[in-house]
Amino acid sequence: MPIPNIIITTGEPSGIGPDVFLMSQKNNYNAKIAVVSDISILQERAEILKIKFHFEKVSSFEEINRGKKETIFCIHVKNDNKVVPGNISENNAGYILKTLDIGLDFCKKKISDAIVTGPINKSSILSSGYTFYGHTEYIEKKVGGNAIMMIHSKQNRVALLTTHIPLSDVKNFINEENLKDTIKIIDMELKMKFKIKNPRILVCGLNPHAGENGYIGIEEKKIIEPVIEKLRTEEINVLGPFSADTILNEKKHDIILSMYHDQILPALKFINFNSLVNTTLGIPIIRTSVDHGTAIDLAGTNQANSESMENAINMAINFAKNINA
Repeated sequence: MPIPNIIITTGEPSGIGPDVFLMSQKNNYNAKIAVVSDISILQERAEILKIKFHFEKVSSFEEINRGKKETIFCIHVKNDNKVVPGNISENNAGYILKTLDIGLDFCKKKISDAIVTGPINKSSILSSGYTFYGHTEYIEKKVGGNAIMMIHSKQNRVALLTTHIPLSDVKNFINEENLKDTIKIIDMELKMKFKIKNPRILVCGLNPHAGENGYIGIEEKKIIEPVIEKLRTEEINVLGPFSADTILNEKKHDIILSMYHDQILPALKFINFNSLVNTTLGIPIIRTSVDHGTAIDLAGTNQANSESMENAINMAINFAKNINA
């Protein structure tokens, strides 16, 4: 297949998004890469970081010449707000969402094979008046599908049944339909994007000790176990429910399904913080992302770590190749 086209958004401009993007571009990728950004933000940040690049405005991937080394190809979007590294401003919200919308539009129109997103500050966007609870939810509304957040490390993959909702609401989302659809999507996506022939999916319980046979909550016995049993009759290799405090010790698995955001992710991030990649399963486009925040205090200091961005770009390229193979 032709080399893939990858479009990148850098997220909050006063955070480390521009930094890690620029740092990541010192690598050579087997893809055409365009970034949606105000070109002056990248030029100023590169100067602060003392990273030397040429910058070119482009409007399409056809204008990208991969033979030009040390060149950033930028789909220019003007930001009228003055950006100062380390000084977050809710005035950037409209610009951030506009760059994201352009990147998603490129993917929806099949101009780009994948989008890689940089970190944003949800609170800043919400306080500016926009409804925005996270990339995953926003992208699902824009492109459709049934979005499932998955965090990837070298050792583990963890998908989430629920994402950015209050803990008190989690049990309302644990029902037969939601659980069954989520596991089926995970199974399909691992086969398609990771080329795993028979994914082994481990499912967490909701309650301590996976409910202790119904003595500590009924969700496992009433909902989770029956769904797993039914899906196994459909030849989906799913097992559980497992206790969340020991599930990472289970050696033979391809992915873990967590019931809520902070059930497994704290341990995963403690072990692999700088290298994790966030990807969205269940939508009709390829989207990967860094799995860290804006780190406002590190913006423009040359102290940010670009490993997560580099991994996200490489994963997007691999997904595009696997799907189009």
